Amino acid sequence: MKKEYDWLLFDADNTLWDFSAAEASSLERTLRDRDIDWSDEVLGQYRIINHQAWSDYERGLIPKEQLRTVRFSRLLEHYRLDHPAEELSFNYRTYLSASTHMLPGAIDLLESLKGRYRMGLVTNGLKEVQRPRLAATNLGKHFEFIVISDEIGVAKPQAAFFDHAFKQMGGVDKSRVLMVGDNPNADIQGALDYGFDACWLRHPGAANKPKLEATYRIRDIRELAKTVCLQTA
Repeated sequence: MKKEYDWLLFDADNTLWDFSAAEASSLERTLRDRDIDWSDEVLGQYRIINHQAWSDYERGLIPKEQLRTVRFSRLLEHYRLDHPAEELSFNYRTYLSASTHMLPGAIDLLESLKGRYRMGLVTNGLKEVQRPRLAATNLGKHFEFIVISDEIGVAKPQAAFFDHAFKQMGGVDKSRVLMVGDNPNADIQGALDYGFDACWLRHPGAANKPKLEATYRIRDIRELAKTVCLQTA
């Protein structure tokens, strides 16, 4: 049965932006600037550390101020390196804030939905990274509002984050809101618990979540309109 939606909420990283590519490029530049050996193994270790740090932040276990540097202090500790974590963190965020990597088809999808749905962008991210990237990619023009966790002091999947987004929509029926994102906990379970429908963009290689009751599942953002039966240009 086809469902009708008034609002579409999009996550940013690895839903519209190709964060994996931006992350790898920014981290490599950061480490090479300090003559730190770079390899796929280092990237993989950083991603493990980064995932845990963001998970801790999303659960309210660490503050955003600590999030900015803890990833690098843990990486340096893992490899027993003596470098200033604060400097690495600053340089990494500087490089990342200038990145313009997009997932294939993301902009075309948003253009095709223009005028047919009201749309918002909801992202867990640091404002000094997300705001410049929004400007560099001109992504913000597609959305009526943008919610960045760092700016409101609470992150997905906490209900308070979705409260903030819901208020921007002016009392819409929650059943007519669809959240689209790649994070099964922050994006999908958070939205479902709040009363929204949710479409999980499960990238190749991502662990399956058989107990996740996502309304829809896709493997590529270009599949969204067809899978959800959305009206497009």
